[in-house]
Amino acid sequence: MKATFGQDSWQNIVHHSDILRVYEVQLSMNEHANHNFCFPFDSLLTVADGQIFLESPIEETSLKANQAVWLSHNQAIRCVAVSPLARLFVVVFNGQNTRHQDRFERFASGTEHKHELASGVTHWRVENKEFGKIEWVMLPALYKEPIHYLKESEEFILPLNHDHSLCVAFEDQDLLAIGESGLVISPGQCRSLVNSANKPITYLSIITPYPKHSRILKLKSTSR
Repeated sequence: MKATFGQDSWQNIVHHSDILRVYEVQLSMNEHANHNFCFPFDSLLTVADGQIFLESPIEETSLKANQAVWLSHNQAIRCVAVSPLARLFVVVFNGQNTRHQDRFERFASGTEHKHELASGVTHWRVENKEFGKIEWVMLPALYKEPIHYLKESEEFILPLNHDHSLCVAFEDQDLLAIGESGLVISPGQCRSLVNSANKPITYLSIITPYPKHSRILKLKSTSR
């Protein structure tokens, strides 16, 4: 469902379930630079393009692309575009109202714990298990994940590159390019992320609720 505020300004609900609601918002400095937020549940706001200014009754801050901030439930926020166009996402964790901080808590890939695997995949993980497993992930060139699934958690995947080089392969289906609005994968859905580019690419992954077990690998069936 998309609400327009002008030619270049709009708000769209990308996904809604009992677990997550994901909003994509674009603001234009020339026609709808100011936008107010207040969500009934704890949320995460991240900037995909441009730069914004955030204001609460007690604090002000700014966010650039690929930076994020936690928002508490019922926290009134004013968001202002300070670049010609600003595109952002708000991920609302439905049913979560445990956060009681009124101050902004910013984070970004460069400030989080870095962990590089032998496969060349690099993780920058946010240390907050209340809401889920949240991390930036960099896949090496032409990398393909093993096919796997999460038993009880949804995953929101947001590419930082806009060239459609991050793809997903669902079981027994062709490759699907993940667009700039991201993709939500349901619990129990088998998938494999693929970097089809000749260079590393990075994406934001939000998995909620926090998985009790690590991802479950799907063994390929063999015919006899």
